[in-house]
Amino acid sequence: MDISFLVFFIGILIILGHILSEVFTRTKIPDLLFLLIIGLVLGPVFGLVTTEMFGILGPIFSTISLIVILFEGGLNLRIEAIRSTFKECSHLTLLNFCGAIGIATLVVLVLAGTDPLTALMLAIIVAGTSPSVVIPLIRQLGLTEKSQTILSIESALTDVLSIVLLLIALQAYQLHKFSFWQASETLVGSFVVAILVGIAGGIAWSVIRKKFAFFNRIFAIPAIIFILYGFIEMIGFSGAVAALVFGITIGNLGYFKGIFSPVFELDVRKIELTETEKAFFGEIVFLLRTFFFIYIGLSIQFNNREIFILGLLVTLLLYLVRIPAVLFSIPRSTPVWDASVMAVMIPKGLATAVLASIPLQQAYPEGMFIQNATYAIVLFSIIINSLLIILLDKTAFSRIYRRIFSKFKNPSESVNSRNMST
Repeated sequence: MDISFLVFFIGILIILGHILSEVFTRTKIPDLLFLLIIGLVLGPVFGLVTTEMFGILGPIFSTISLIVILFEGGLNLRIEAIRSTFKECSHLTLLNFCGAIGIATLVVLVLAGTDPLTALMLAIIVAGTSPSVVIPLIRQLGLTEKSQTILSIESALTDVLSIVLLLIALQAYQLHKFSFWQASETLVGSFVVAILVGIAGGIAWSVIRKKFAFFNRIFAIPAIIFILYGFIEMIGFSGAVAALVFGITIGNLGYFKGIFSPVFELDVRKIELTETEKAFFGEIVFLLRTFFFIYIGLSIQFNNREIFILGLLVTLLLYLVRIPAVLFSIPRSTPVWDASVMAVMIPKGLATAVLASIPLQQAYPEGMFIQNATYAIVLFSIIINSLLIILLDKTAFSRIYRRIFSKFKNPSESVNSRNMST
């Protein structure tokens, strides 16, 4: 492909991303749906661009997108909100994740006729939600801060759960044995170590930021995030959680000042991010998510009609499981609009697609089936998620969700909720 045309095309995509974002603001039609369609048209439909053209840069780009989006999302999370929503968030995460694994495993076993381990692996991969899809999207939907916090933390937790449990399942296949205690230690250790290193990294950065001029430069923070993520991943824990916690720490320096003031003094005003730096990260996230969703579209494969039918059915059932999970875990003080959005906010992203390739890379016999089925579920989950968000603003459809969540806070009682009246 001609370099000048490629540069021209990238400029067009950036402008298009801004236009689609404005369309979302005005019409509530998610821009990610259009970006996904662009990727599908360029890739699987006409074959103008393929993921192979990116080579090693493709996976690197997807990883950078995930890291920056998680960090920037953490910057906007308040620890007080996290503490106040911990119970609801843990309940929602466990109910939805376990329910999704159960229903997906059963459907794949019955319809695809696979062995139980293959069905379980596929279910684990698609049970979580994508933080790189959820975090940017919920900011544009008018949710309360509490609801945004619940969905943000849930997406990060399920991402880690999927990664750790899939690796445990693969290890059980390779060793022909499974240890519950070893699995529990691995899971807990992945969270605890990542959280501690994320907090320690944030505090350390805060201390040295005022001592060295380099750390006041705008690209110093991305460098620290990449180092932190890479280090945690290399020692076998969750870099995604570490990036999120690092962002939360940087965004809540006033809170940590009170904890660590007996040890050392933090001058929050000198080390907290400036408005320019926050705006910079906001623009970086916008650019990354624009190309991120196009890349997802490029990654989708249309190889097997039966697998796509299976993927559609699994996706629909995952959305049905989500409703009772929200209904039984979210407090009744939640606005109806927030509860309705939570009930449809389970899109899968590139992290799910990347996980799908691991069994194939590990020479698992049904690895190709898992990968193709996951691609189908990623595609349908984003399409259905986008359509449901649009329909939640429509009278006939919104009445269904309003009836389901009738015991929740009336939308007129909250300035942050949508008008769902007939």
